[in-house]
Amino acid sequence: MRWLPLVTLLLCASPLASNARDAGSGGAAAQPHVAGIVAADLDRSVRPQDDFYGFAVGGWIARVQGPAYMSGWSANRELQLGVYEALDKDVQRLAKTPDADPDHRKLADIYASYMDLARIDAAGLQPLASYFEQFDAATAPRDIVRAIATLSARGLDIGIGTWVHADDEDPTRYLADFVQSDLGLPDRDYYLGTDAHAAGIRDAYRLHVERVLSLSGTKDSASLAQAIVSLETRMAQAQWTQVATRVPGATSHRHTRAQLATASPGLDLAQFADGIGIPKAIDRFNVGEPSYITAYGALLTEVPVPVWRAYLRQRLIDHLARFLPEPYREEADRFFSKTLYGATASRPRWLRAMGVLEDAMGDALGQLYVRYHFSAEAKARATSVLDNVIAAFRRRMESSDWLSEPSKRGALSKLDHLVIRMGAPDRIRDYSSLVTRPTDAVGNWLRARTLLAQREIDKLGRPVDREEWTMSAQSVNGYYSVSRNQVVLPAALLQPPYFQSGADDAVNYGGLGFFIAHELTHAFDRAGSEYDGFGKRVEWMTPPDRAEFERRAHALIAQYGRYEVAPGRHVNGELTIGENIADNSGLAIAYEAWRRASNDRPAPVLDGLSGDQRFFLGFARIWAAEPIKKPADVAQALTDTHAPDPFRVAGAVTNQDAFQRAFDVREGDKMFVPPAERTHIW
Repeated sequence: MRWLPLVTLLLCASPLASNARDAGSGGAAAQPHVAGIVAADLDRSVRPQDDFYGFAVGGWIARVQGPAYMSGWSANRELQLGVYEALDKDVQRLAKTPDADPDHRKLADIYASYMDLARIDAAGLQPLASYFEQFDAATAPRDIVRAIATLSARGLDIGIGTWVHADDEDPTRYLADFVQSDLGLPDRDYYLGTDAHAAGIRDAYRLHVERVLSLSGTKDSASLAQAIVSLETRMAQAQWTQVATRVPGATSHRHTRAQLATASPGLDLAQFADGIGIPKAIDRFNVGEPSYITAYGALLTEVPVPVWRAYLRQRLIDHLARFLPEPYREEADRFFSKTLYGATASRPRWLRAMGVLEDAMGDALGQLYVRYHFSAEAKARATSVLDNVIAAFRRRMESSDWLSEPSKRGALSKLDHLVIRMGAPDRIRDYSSLVTRPTDAVGNWLRARTLLAQREIDKLGRPVDREEWTMSAQSVNGYYSVSRNQVVLPAALLQPPYFQSGADDAVNYGGLGFFIAHELTHAFDRAGSEYDGFGKRVEWMTPPDRAEFERRAHALIAQYGRYEVAPGRHVNGELTIGENIADNSGLAIAYEAWRRASNDRPAPVLDGLSGDQRFFLGFARIWAAEPIKKPADVAQALTDTHAPDPFRVAGAVTNQDAFQRAFDVREGDKMFVPPAERTHIW
């Protein structure tokens, strides 16, 4: 399916009195506002007091069908697809009518090389020959470590990676952090799960590994595939859970370079550091998960070298499958897209090309998006929303009924030091040293990824740049960086349903206002609240306040843990707690920001909807998504740090006093939560 334009529409005058006891009766005088709610998105057969998500987006779910090549269709994916469709036209135009910008030529080169399937098919595996030679020459664990470092320096981690970030003990400098990293399957739970779906995925993955090895001419592919899956399963058993790695301080283990050499018998991390290009002068490191690194070292010595050689070959081919001849592309598509993620068709080549450009030259692609598709006028109005959200957050901190004065001072100081940026970065990455050729798909990709990896290493020894963006302007997303105390809100967010320049404030604060407040709240969620305004890990809450914070956090953990993704399969409240705090507090902050922006004047009733109702409908609309039904979607939902979209909406609105009033939710209604049981944090 191509882009479905989400235009701002005026609802036909139709009261909601049948489903919302306090909805107003339509017939309002003409207003100089647009409600911003699409009539067809609603399902009026559902009572909002019983199932607000179904009421708010049930119509969207019934009428919008995502493309067969993309499982888990949602409003966000719909928007991102539209962004990429626009950028695809922009890049094709660059290829036809080159301009003087060298980054534009490089984008066009990478695109052209990736789309040239005839040349890719003719090249076979020759572009990987030098890597295969290195793998085949390995005779000892040290040789394997050297090969692993070679791949890591080109953006492919084999169970171990390097994260360069601000040091939380001294946030003015960068730290090289050796961490557990990617395996062939998305999460350790795929290897360790005992349900039938997980077992089926493991069997399918083993056959996939066997096919990849066989296609590439490897003998004994069946036995090697079994050994590779066994190797990765042992890695998965040793890896820390996502919950464990998110505990502040748990992954803090400093080492000197000399200590790296003996940190893990069998794995010389100093050799690995040399292999990825870390200068000898750097002498401060971190090992994120020591027990995993120790287990990894043991595997290097216990697992035969021929298994490691085959494993490196298979992982490299999987990593580059989209740049390789048709049999490799089809095999990767069959397993990853269809078996693992549940798609029923292949993703079009042009869309995959956008993903390649995103990963290779994301900032340059973002400059195209901003030039042709970003409105300065929209940014100005959105900036007003941002300012009001910050002011509302400040007021809520100052008036908090559970924070003591010392804790309030700590919270306000952190808020004052937040670096908040919207739209696009003032400075983009420098691609001047990147060599691209319109005939070299594999080479373009590897050179681009090598440049990005080296740029990370080059940060070591330099002051931390708190203005750096780690997300591109064309991303329908946003983030909070705890190490830089930074919030980034990309330009692509400023489109419906997040933001509608022609709509009244209620729906925009429910969408964009909420999203901004959500990201700000991450600075004060369970992990973020243990860092100060400069990214240093310090406790700024008093012990009684921290205990109260944890009591409220555990109430949310219990609440979300009751939500069923599938029969007997519940949301992991511990895993999702950071996002759940941000959702619940972000919605409360955004609501207050909207009311303060309107000076607490009653909002007009537009198309039968009160202002409060439009606010909460605007919030729900950004989480519109097709229901989770396929086993692949259930598996992804259970390993995601975000609760599934219906529970993000239900979980947040039921804790809002304003929601309960807006829809006159009463005892006996399914959305009713007694006031004493509603959880409020920020």
